[in-house]
Amino acid sequence: MALDYHRLKSHVFEAERQAYGEDDCILYALGVGAGLAEDEALGEETRFIYEQSLRALPAMAAVLAYPGFWMRDPRHGLDWRRVVHGEQRMRFVQPLPARGEVSCRMEVSHIADKRPGAFVVTRRTLSDAATGQDLAIIEQLNICRGDGGYSGGDAALSDILPAAIPALPAVPPDEVVVLPTSRNQAALYRLNADRNPLHVDPASARLAGYARPILHGAALLGMVNRALEPSLRRLPGLRLGELDLRFLAPVYPGQPVAVLLWHLPEGLALACHQDGTVCAQGRAAWATEEEQ
Repeated sequence: MALDYHRLKSHVFEAERQAYGEDDCILYALGVGAGLAEDEALGEETRFIYEQSLRALPAMAAVLAYPGFWMRDPRHGLDWRRVVHGEQRMRFVQPLPARGEVSCRMEVSHIADKRPGAFVVTRRTLSDAATGQDLAIIEQLNICRGDGGYSGGDAALSDILPAAIPALPAVPPDEVVVLPTSRNQAALYRLNADRNPLHVDPASARLAGYARPILHGAALLGMVNRALEPSLRRLPGLRLGELDLRFLAPVYPGQPVAVLLWHLPEGLALACHQDGTVCAQGRAAWATEEEQ
């Protein structure tokens, strides 16, 4: 069964709903490595892993009311064993409370034939279940490496993708934050939402083309969120408003990740390195605490 553009684009996903609290926030923070770093700049991470005065990391919005690894459903005609996370873009409309109930609406917004693979972009809107107020908008680009060529050259069956994330500045970074990872971090992060077996099962990882299980791209995004916190503490009245990340190479649990940061007037440019390889790059933008 091959990718069917019209069927996938028109698929109606059921709205997801989730009540969450302190344990969920702490589990997420641990899954993205909070509490591992000895760097003094990250020393205030207790607030993400201790229930007293607990704060939720904004990037946790990515796992709340998440539909799971929906691409594994045979109705979609996707070669799910070869799917990898290509990009994630997040807009934080409101600060995420440490407890509450949320609902999430999801749609497939773009499908592009990039043979030999296909790019599938989903857009999720996370809202407060009681008030209906939007909390975050999450766009995720998945690279379906076994599903290219489905369009047969028909341009009407291949969408124009969102504009590329800007390139990095051509100057040295202003600062570097080094984040350790634990060997079991991918296994721990799986408990939040994404149960793709390539993150824990060596055989599944080899089938996907990796020497061993890799860390989730969304977990790396959560680590980047942590790396931004020291910058925000120096900017009272501001919070994280946007975070975009393009994944370029796999990240392996057990090895540290260096997050390089370039200060910009409206936020930061950033890149992630592991063992000398650039594994991701992106941008972050600030919003005021009062901004709606």
